[in-house]
Amino acid sequence: MIHRYDNNSHYMLIQNQRFMDEAIAMQIVGAVCLLIGMKMNIDPKGFNEDIFGKEAHESALGEMNAMRMAIGGGVLAISAINLICSFTMDDASSMAALLTASAVGLALFCITIVAANLRGYTEAIPKLPMIVLPILVTVSLVGAYF
Repeated sequence: MIHRYDNNSHYMLIQNQRFMDEAIAMQIVGAVCLLIGMKMNIDPKGFNEDIFGKEAHESALGEMNAMRMAIGGGVLAISAINLICSFTMDDASSMAALLTASAVGLALFCITIVAANLRGYTEAIPKLPMIVLPILVTVSLVGAYF
């Protein structure tokens, strides 16, 4: 609540004004996830090269592409949930709960990318997910709580 005084020095109570509507936040997260998931499924080899900067050994290429497509399917699922619910849900508290769940899921996704590097499975932490995922987490949390 915001408190202020009017011209006659009477105390007025003003409702909180939201920084971002829940539906808008869900649509932003959904649209970005849709674009990323589509890129991962349409061109998994190119996506791998964009992130890791090199082509994998020929024997591992098929498995890497299949894994990238499966991960892209998960990203597309997050997209579908956010987009469909942003247009069909009317309850703000339910939307906030879904945004919170999206933020937690995206944060866990980010943590697994870092953990792969810490466990020695990758040479470096890819920059693109380390930029996009925290932004999506922030948008989700701002939409849910501010």
